[in-house]
Amino acid sequence: MADQVAEQVVENEDALPQLLGDFAPIDVWQQHMNTVFYGLRGERLRELYQTFAAADYRLGYALAADYVERATQRRKLALPVLSKAEGSEAQQSRRDHPDTGDAPLTVMEWGCGNGNLAACFLDHVKALDQDATVYPRLSYVLVDASETVLASAKANAELARHGDRVQFVQASVQKLQSYADGSIDRIICNELWSELPTKLLLRKAGDVMEEHIRPNLKETRLADFPDWSGLVQAFDQADVAGLKRVPAFLEDILWEREYHKIEAKDLPFRRLLMDFLKLFDEELLIPVNVGAAASLKEAHRLLAPDAIGFSSFDAGTGDEAVLNDPEKPCYNLVGGQFSFMVN
Repeated sequence: MADQVAEQVVENEDALPQLLGDFAPIDVWQQHMNTVFYGLRGERLRELYQTFAAADYRLGYALAADYVERATQRRKLALPVLSKAEGSEAQQSRRDHPDTGDAPLTVMEWGCGNGNLAACFLDHVKALDQDATVYPRLSYVLVDASETVLASAKANAELARHGDRVQFVQASVQKLQSYADGSIDRIICNELWSELPTKLLLRKAGDVMEEHIRPNLKETRLADFPDWSGLVQAFDQADVAGLKRVPAFLEDILWEREYHKIEAKDLPFRRLLMDFLKLFDEELLIPVNVGAAASLKEAHRLLAPDAIGFSSFDAGTGDEAVLNDPEKPCYNLVGGQFSFMVN
């Protein structure tokens, strides 16, 4: 069985320092650590992640050019159909071809970071839309689970130039019930799936086992926290304000791991997963990105019938040979945050 995070996952329990929490499935701790990580460091996203989305204009410009081209072409195809329709047929045609030239268009970005991608996208849409058939109808919704991250995006001066055309929503992308079915024209999702809930599963003697982990703090750091019970309580409650008052420690957490049998009925997408796991060797960890799958289901609900559509950019593989490699890195720990391979 591969050592998934060498030097940070500890096998010798006797050598461990004091506990910060109890064993739980890795996706549970992943969500907890995301809350803590972004609460403490969300204001430093551009410093921590120098990505095309966070620190460059080219991805935003490319997405904007694609959007304007496709939206313009869709409108040209729809208008002749609408012009020929009469009465009730016209109403039905408008439902089938909503891009009538005046209907609102909503673009969503999931995992908005510092707002740079949104600002570049809107800047370039406005510049390219010479006939003013797209930008005047456009609303851009930035969705993120972290209040700190959204605050960073709200402070983006370039994004603020687009005024009330921009909306900010604090929510999980798997649960956007406040938006109606078929109400969104475009969803952009960059480097988010790797942070959504992901289980690590393996087969062993006919059973399905799930990785559970628990956090400990390096022994060399214990002297920095005389109020140990206070630290544990703040960490357990993801009390960001309290954690900001103590020395930084996320990189010094050591994670124990063990494996628990899980009933197939308790798995999401259980039939699909059971068949999928049979493709791989026994006792081989496989990342199962249940959060990413749930987000796709939500995207399918949200997108309009003739929507420009959904796109995601992330790190992972669809290659069964890679997934069957015991040395593959199922996840990494960066600054204390879990980042999973997207399967």
